[in-house]
Amino acid sequence: MGESPGQKRRLHLQPRGTGPSRGGAGADAPPWVVLVVDDDPGIHDMTELLLRDLTFQGRPFRLLGAASAAEARAVIASHPEIHVVLLDVVMETDDAGLVLVRDIRSGMGDDRLRIILRTGQPGNEPEHDIMARYDINDYRTKTELTAQRLSSVLIAALRSWSQIDTVLKASDLLEARVAERTRELEQARAFAERLVEVIPNPVWCRDDDGRYRLHNRAFRDFFAVGGSGHDDLPVDAPFVEADRRTDRLLLAGEMSRVEYEVTLAGMAPSPGGAEAMRTVMVAKGALSADDGRPSAVVGIITDISGRKAMERDLRHQADSDPLTGIANRRRFMEVAVQEMDRSVRYGRPLSVIMLDVDRFKTINDSFGHAFGDQVLRAVAEACRMELRDADHLGRLGGEEFGVLLPETGLEGALDLAARLRRAVAGIALSAAGVERGGGMPGISASLGVAARRTGETDFQHLLARADVALYRAKSLGRDRVEGD
Repeated sequence: MGESPGQKRRLHLQPRGTGPSRGGAGADAPPWVVLVVDDDPGIHDMTELLLRDLTFQGRPFRLLGAASAAEARAVIASHPEIHVVLLDVVMETDDAGLVLVRDIRSGMGDDRLRIILRTGQPGNEPEHDIMARYDINDYRTKTELTAQRLSSVLIAALRSWSQIDTVLKASDLLEARVAERTRELEQARAFAERLVEVIPNPVWCRDDDGRYRLHNRAFRDFFAVGGSGHDDLPVDAPFVEADRRTDRLLLAGEMSRVEYEVTLAGMAPSPGGAEAMRTVMVAKGALSADDGRPSAVVGIITDISGRKAMERDLRHQADSDPLTGIANRRRFMEVAVQEMDRSVRYGRPLSVIMLDVDRFKTINDSFGHAFGDQVLRAVAEACRMELRDADHLGRLGGEEFGVLLPETGLEGALDLAARLRRAVAGIALSAAGVERGGGMPGISASLGVAARRTGETDFQHLLARADVALYRAKSLGRDRVEGD
């Protein structure tokens, strides 16, 4: 082959002028870079001459040269823009070119780089074996590569390079878009999780197998559970039953949304610190899968204990006498009508007692209204202590009280009225600090009793008969019981 590798000159050919163009060369187009690896200087000169005026896709050619596989490795390492390698097989060793092919494909070059073997000494391996065993793109003898043949081979290789480059760029663009979309989805998911986590109401998502897929900090705090799975919440049966029943309805598609109230016991302490009963509003909805079928249930809890307590307070204020705390006239009459209807419907006994504090105006005038209020409170408490849970006590106005006695006939009502009279007479109050001009007055009450008669359906009529009996008790000297 002539000179030894150490004597051969290293060729690094520079870009050529555009010359006559076969493809419409552009003055600013970057050149196609071709690396010639051959230990014969004449091959370098011939290749340079053949490609001097050649262009492809408006781009000229730039030649780089190496006289050995070792030099080629250095050139490839410093010139990542190489498009085609024209490679001799036999150089410093009989298979130096083939070893270089393996090195290039194992990481020295990129996937677009086209490798064309051209050799004057094919060696011992047939062409089809080399093509099968090595990742090369063409195999030519040096005598085949005339100007026409060389340009055809290079253009075919560069077309392949361009196609691969287009595919790789499209792949890189697709990967970049996928990565960007993945980042966007991950950011959206992370934002949604953070958003759910800071919602002050308990929020959760449970799949159709009953597993919790999501739950926020408020949920964990409310149910006093940890951050891991907790399919069995430490709550009472009414909540669990309603929770499971509504989950089944939602997952079966029988409803898309449901709201209900439930009272929970034994929960984590409320903001006030007490483990009192807590009333909550549960709102749940079905979450559909891609096929449109419900696959999970999303729920949110609103603690309405404070609202319920306020409603109870308002109801109590509306129903109660502010001085004595017992039912006011409106509430007493409301309950009385209900009990009258029940008595008429089922033929059950019902009685009513009218109680009036004796000489109450004199007490007020002599000892003041504050002491009079004290008397009324004491009378209400004395009566309350004598009544059953089923009985109803109300202040009907001024010093007048009413007692409603379900399931009680006239005899039983008279007995109770006698006990109430004695209880009132036993009240002992102090009027310390009040100028009373004499001894403390005795506190007594007159009582009128009436029981529902057969065919009587109007409570006002029953109450009027008790009032007549009360008037008679006062007329007969007070501090006594009269029945009608």
